[in-house]
Amino acid sequence: MAETKRIIRIGLVSDTHVPVSLPSLPDPLLDGLSGVDLILHAGDLVSLDVLDRLEEIAPTTAVFGNIDPPEVRELLNAQETIEIGGRSIGLKHGDQRHDLQRRYIALDYDAREFDLFYQAMVTQLPDCDVIVFGHFHRPLVKEWKGITFVNPGAVAPSHGRSTFAILELGDRVDVRMVELDL
Repeated sequence: MAETKRIIRIGLVSDTHVPVSLPSLPDPLLDGLSGVDLILHAGDLVSLDVLDRLEEIAPTTAVFGNIDPPEVRELLNAQETIEIGGRSIGLKHGDQRHDLQRRYIALDYDAREFDLFYQAMVTQLPDCDVIVFGHFHRPLVKEWKGITFVNPGAVAPSHGRSTFAILELGDRVDVRMVELDL
């Protein structure tokens, strides 16, 4: 009988915008992350207090986003690659050069022009099985050329929603979006 891999649960968070849009991380988010093995934050923390609070729940890896201030940018990298559960996970905020980004920024994730974004991310984070990003404040789980792209959405309410995601790595890759009632 084949042995089943232990499932690794990873909390995926982005665009918390604390304290600009929210005074602190909301309790429903903190409760929803309880019990995860790892947390990945895809940028736009705004305050380093966000990292301290997430670290109280689980080891946390974060990257800086386009609106993060100098003290966040000095501590974090623009991108990270994590090997876990036999998979490679790339983490990057998702903002791109203006000349590239202007071609798809207002479009739906399924728009043909969005392939430019997916290709840019694959080039920047090669050989990843999963790529986690933020920036657009809209949740997404999409398979593109064999890679699972995940945007957990924004914790700071945006487009009428506040979301994060749980990534489960085991025999398969599963992602569950979680709506926050703020």
